[in-house]
Amino acid sequence: MKNFEYNRFLQTLKWNIITEKKTMLTHTLAFVAAFLLIQLFYIGLVNMFQNPGPSSVMAGMLMNLSIACIMTYYYASGILGNARTKEQRTTMLMLPASNAEKFWARLAYVLIVIPLLIIAALIVATILRMGIQLLLGHDYIVFGLDFLMDNGGFGFLSTCSGHLFAVSLFVLGGVLFCKHPFIWTWVSTLAVLFVIGLIMILIIKLLAPPQPHIHVEVEFPRAIGYALATIFTVFNLWLSYRLFSRLQLVQHKWFNL
Repeated sequence: MKNFEYNRFLQTLKWNIITEKKTMLTHTLAFVAAFLLIQLFYIGLVNMFQNPGPSSVMAGMLMNLSIACIMTYYYASGILGNARTKEQRTTMLMLPASNAEKFWARLAYVLIVIPLLIIAALIVATILRMGIQLLLGHDYIVFGLDFLMDNGGFGFLSTCSGHLFAVSLFVLGGVLFCKHPFIWTWVSTLAVLFVIGLIMILIIKLLAPPQPHIHVEVEFPRAIGYALATIFTVFNLWLSYRLFSRLQLVQHKWFNL
Protein backbone atom coordinates (compact mmCIF):
# COMPACT_ATOMS: atom_id res chain seq x y z
CA MET A 1 0.00 0.00 0.00
CA LYS A 2 1.27 3.45 -0.93
CA ASN A 3 1.77 5.82 1.97
CA PHE A 4 -0.59 8.37 0.40
CA GLU A 5 -3.10 7.98 -2.40
CA TYR A 6 -5.45 10.79 -3.31
CA ASN A 7 -8.53 8.61 -3.93
CA ARG A 8 -8.17 6.82 -0.60
CA PHE A 9 -7.68 10.20 1.08
CA LEU A 10 -10.97 11.44 -0.41
CA GLN A 11 -12.78 8.28 0.65
CA THR A 12 -11.43 8.63 4.18
CA LEU A 13 -12.49 12.29 4.29
CA LYS A 14 -15.93 11.29 3.01
CA TRP A 15 -16.15 8.67 5.77
CA ASN A 16 -15.33 11.33 8.38
CA ILE A 17 -18.05 13.63 7.05
CA ILE A 18 -20.69 10.87 6.84
CA THR A 19 -20.02 9.63 10.37
CA GLU A 20 -20.20 13.19 11.74
CA LYS A 21 -23.06 14.54 9.62
CA LYS A 22 -25.63 14.69 12.44
CA THR A 23 -23.19 16.47 14.72
CA MET A 24 -22.24 18.86 11.91
CA LEU A 25 -25.90 19.78 11.27
CA THR A 26 -26.69 20.25 14.95
CA HIS A 27 -23.61 22.38 15.60
CA THR A 28 -24.18 24.51 12.48
CA LEU A 29 -27.74 25.32 13.54
CA ALA A 30 -26.48 26.12 17.04
CA PHE A 31 -23.87 28.48 15.57
CA VAL A 32 -26.49 30.26 13.47
CA ALA A 33 -28.67 30.79 16.54
CA ALA A 34 -25.74 31.92 18.71
CA PHE A 35 -24.33 34.35 16.13
CA LEU A 36 -27.78 35.81 15.46
CA LEU A 37 -28.57 36.30 19.15
CA ILE A 38 -25.21 37.99 19.77
CA GLN A 39 -25.67 40.43 16.89
CA LEU A 40 -29.22 41.25 17.92
CA PHE A 41 -28.13 41.70 21.53
CA TYR A 42 -25.54 44.33 20.67
CA ILE A 43 -27.92 46.16 18.35
CA GLY A 44 -30.61 46.11 21.01
CA LEU A 45 -28.15 47.26 23.67
CA VAL A 46 -27.06 50.25 21.60
CA ASN A 47 -30.67 50.97 20.60
CA MET A 48 -31.49 51.58 24.27
CA PHE A 49 -29.37 54.73 24.15
CA GLN A 50 -29.18 55.73 20.48
CA ASN A 51 -30.01 54.53 16.97
CA PRO A 52 -28.13 51.40 15.89
CA GLY A 53 -25.05 52.35 13.92
CA PRO A 54 -21.48 51.30 13.23
CA SER A 55 -20.67 50.72 16.90
CA SER A 56 -23.36 48.09 17.38
CA VAL A 57 -22.47 46.22 14.18
CA MET A 58 -18.74 46.35 14.97
CA ALA A 59 -19.23 45.06 18.53
CA GLY A 60 -21.45 42.20 17.40
CA MET A 61 -19.11 41.16 14.62
CA LEU A 62 -16.04 41.29 16.86
CA MET A 63 -17.78 39.01 19.35
CA ASN A 64 -18.89 36.66 16.56
CA LEU A 65 -15.36 36.44 15.11
CA SER A 66 -13.88 35.84 18.56
CA ILE A 67 -16.27 32.96 19.16
CA ALA A 68 -15.58 31.60 15.66
CA CYS A 69 -11.81 31.58 16.36
CA ILE A 70 -12.26 29.88 19.74
CA MET A 71 -14.50 27.23 18.22
CA THR A 72 -11.94 26.66 15.45
CA TYR A 73 -9.36 25.92 18.15
CA TYR A 74 -11.84 23.67 19.95
CA TYR A 75 -12.50 21.58 16.84
CA ALA A 76 -8.79 21.49 16.02
CA SER A 77 -8.18 19.94 19.44
CA GLY A 78 -10.85 17.37 18.58
CA ILE A 79 -8.84 15.85 15.74
CA LEU A 80 -9.18 12.50 17.55
CA GLY A 81 -12.83 13.10 18.37
CA ASN A 82 -13.75 9.99 16.41
CA ALA A 83 -11.20 7.84 18.28
CA ARG A 84 -11.95 8.52 21.95
CA THR A 85 -13.41 5.13 22.80
CA LYS A 86 -11.97 1.69 22.16
CA GLU A 87 -14.72 0.91 19.65
CA GLN A 88 -14.07 4.14 17.72
CA ARG A 89 -10.33 3.49 17.62
CA THR A 90 -10.98 -0.04 16.37
CA THR A 91 -13.13 1.28 13.53
CA MET A 92 -10.60 3.95 12.56
CA LEU A 93 -7.58 1.63 12.74
CA MET A 94 -9.35 -0.91 10.52
CA LEU A 95 -10.02 1.60 7.75
CA PRO A 96 -8.32 0.54 4.47
CA ALA A 97 -6.09 3.61 4.39
CA SER A 98 -2.59 4.55 5.49
CA ASN A 99 -1.84 6.61 8.60
CA ALA A 100 -1.01 9.61 6.41
CA GLU A 101 -4.36 9.41 4.65
CA LYS A 102 -6.25 9.04 7.93
CA PHE A 103 -4.38 11.94 9.54
CA TRP A 104 -4.71 14.39 6.64
CA ALA A 105 -8.34 13.44 6.08
CA ARG A 106 -9.13 14.14 9.72
CA LEU A 107 -7.06 17.32 9.59
CA ALA A 108 -8.97 18.50 6.52
CA TYR A 109 -12.22 17.77 8.34
CA VAL A 110 -11.41 19.79 11.47
CA LEU A 111 -9.48 22.61 9.73
CA ILE A 112 -11.43 23.04 6.48
CA VAL A 113 -14.89 21.46 6.66
CA ILE A 114 -15.76 22.66 10.17
CA PRO A 115 -14.45 26.25 9.71
CA LEU A 116 -16.42 26.48 6.44
CA LEU A 117 -19.55 25.50 8.35
CA ILE A 118 -18.79 28.13 11.00
CA ILE A 119 -18.29 30.80 8.32
CA ALA A 120 -21.52 29.72 6.59
CA ALA A 121 -23.36 29.93 9.92
CA LEU A 122 -21.97 33.44 10.50
CA ILE A 123 -23.07 34.59 7.04
CA VAL A 124 -26.57 33.11 7.46
CA ALA A 125 -26.92 34.69 10.91
CA THR A 126 -25.80 38.07 9.52
CA ILE A 127 -28.32 37.90 6.67
CA LEU A 128 -31.08 36.98 9.13
CA ARG A 129 -30.08 39.91 11.35
CA MET A 130 -30.27 42.27 8.38
CA GLY A 131 -33.75 40.91 7.56
CA ILE A 132 -34.92 41.43 11.14
CA GLN A 133 -33.52 44.98 11.11
CA LEU A 134 -35.37 45.65 7.85
CA LEU A 135 -38.65 44.39 9.32
CA LEU A 136 -38.15 46.57 12.41
CA GLY A 137 -37.55 49.62 10.25
CA HIS A 138 -33.94 50.34 11.21
CA ASP A 139 -32.23 52.98 9.12
CA TYR A 140 -28.70 51.57 9.45
CA ILE A 141 -28.52 48.10 7.85
CA VAL A 142 -25.11 46.79 6.77
CA PHE A 143 -23.56 43.40 6.27
CA GLY A 144 -20.87 44.09 8.87
CA LEU A 145 -18.04 41.75 7.96
CA ASP A 146 -16.87 43.94 5.06
CA PHE A 147 -17.18 46.98 7.31
CA LEU A 148 -14.92 45.34 9.89
CA MET A 149 -12.23 44.46 7.37
CA ASP A 150 -12.34 47.81 5.57
CA ASN A 151 -11.55 49.57 8.83
CA GLY A 152 -8.31 47.66 9.28
CA GLY A 153 -9.38 45.63 12.28
CA PHE A 154 -6.77 42.99 11.54
CA GLY A 155 -3.43 42.76 9.77
CA PHE A 156 -4.07 39.95 7.27
CA LEU A 157 -0.62 38.39 7.32
CA SER A 158 -0.12 38.57 11.07
CA THR A 159 -3.64 37.27 11.68
CA CYS A 160 -3.18 34.30 9.33
CA SER A 161 0.25 33.31 10.63
CA GLY A 162 -0.78 33.66 14.26
CA HIS A 163 -4.05 31.83 13.71
CA LEU A 164 -2.40 28.93 11.85
CA PHE A 165 0.23 28.60 14.56
CA ALA A 166 -2.45 28.53 17.27
CA VAL A 167 -4.45 25.97 15.30
CA SER A 168 -1.37 23.75 14.93
CA LEU A 169 -0.86 23.92 18.71
CA PHE A 170 -4.40 22.70 19.33
CA VAL A 171 -4.01 19.96 16.74
CA LEU A 172 -0.89 18.81 18.58
CA GLY A 173 -2.72 19.01 21.90
CA GLY A 174 -5.61 17.04 20.45
CA VAL A 175 -3.28 14.23 19.41
CA LEU A 176 -1.26 14.34 22.64
CA PHE A 177 -3.97 14.53 25.32
CA CYS A 178 -6.59 11.82 25.69
CA LYS A 179 -9.00 13.67 27.99
CA HIS A 180 -10.11 17.28 27.66
CA PRO A 181 -7.51 18.18 24.98
CA PHE A 182 -8.87 21.71 24.52
CA ILE A 183 -8.49 22.60 28.20
CA TRP A 184 -5.13 20.91 28.66
CA THR A 185 -3.73 22.53 25.53
CA TRP A 186 -4.70 25.95 26.87
CA VAL A 187 -3.18 25.22 30.28
CA SER A 188 0.07 23.75 28.92
CA THR A 189 0.48 26.55 26.35
CA LEU A 190 0.01 29.28 28.96
CA ALA A 191 2.43 27.53 31.30
CA VAL A 192 5.10 27.24 28.59
CA LEU A 193 4.65 30.87 27.54
CA PHE A 194 4.94 31.98 31.18
CA VAL A 195 8.19 30.06 31.68
CA ILE A 196 9.64 31.32 28.37
CA GLY A 197 8.68 34.89 29.30
CA LEU A 198 10.44 34.63 32.64
CA ILE A 199 13.57 33.18 31.04
CA MET A 200 13.64 35.94 28.41
CA ILE A 201 13.25 38.66 31.04
CA LEU A 202 16.09 37.20 33.10
CA ILE A 203 18.36 36.94 30.03
CA ILE A 204 17.65 40.52 29.02
CA LYS A 205 18.31 41.84 32.51
CA LEU A 206 21.53 39.88 32.90
CA LEU A 207 23.08 40.28 29.45
CA ALA A 208 21.58 43.32 27.75
CA PRO A 209 22.99 46.71 28.86
CA PRO A 210 20.45 49.47 29.47
CA GLN A 211 20.27 51.46 26.23
CA PRO A 212 16.85 53.09 26.11
CA HIS A 213 17.62 55.27 23.08
CA ILE A 214 18.26 52.40 20.62
CA HIS A 215 15.69 52.40 17.81
CA VAL A 216 14.67 49.07 16.29
CA GLU A 217 12.70 48.87 13.05
CA VAL A 218 9.37 47.11 13.47
CA GLU A 219 9.57 45.26 10.14
CA PHE A 220 12.57 43.11 11.09
CA PRO A 221 11.18 41.54 14.29
CA ARG A 222 7.82 41.18 12.56
CA ALA A 223 9.44 39.23 9.72
CA ILE A 224 11.27 37.06 12.25
CA GLY A 225 7.97 36.43 13.99
CA TYR A 226 6.29 35.34 10.75
CA ALA A 227 9.18 33.00 9.94
CA LEU A 228 9.18 31.44 13.40
CA ALA A 229 5.39 31.03 13.36
CA THR A 230 5.60 29.24 9.99
CA ILE A 231 8.44 26.97 11.14
CA PHE A 232 6.70 26.00 14.38
CA THR A 233 3.39 25.49 12.57
CA VAL A 234 5.00 22.96 10.24
CA PHE A 235 6.83 21.34 13.17
CA ASN A 236 3.62 21.02 15.21
CA LEU A 237 1.80 19.36 12.32
CA TRP A 238 4.72 17.01 11.68
CA LEU A 239 4.88 16.03 15.36
CA SER A 240 1.10 15.61 15.42
CA TYR A 241 1.35 13.17 12.52
CA ARG A 242 4.13 11.22 14.25
CA LEU A 243 2.02 10.90 17.41
CA PHE A 244 -1.05 10.00 15.35
CA SER A 245 0.92 7.19 13.70
CA ARG A 246 1.59 5.71 17.15
CA LEU A 247 -2.12 5.53 17.98
CA GLN A 248 -2.97 2.09 19.38
CA LEU A 249 -6.12 0.29 20.43
CA VAL A 250 -5.28 0.52 24.15
CA GLN A 251 -4.06 3.99 25.04
CA HIS A 252 -2.51 5.57 28.11
CA LYS A 253 -5.05 7.08 30.51
CA TRP A 254 -3.99 10.68 29.91
CA PHE A 255 -1.69 10.78 26.88
CA ASN A 256 -1.76 9.23 23.41
CA LEU A 257 1.80 7.93 23.76
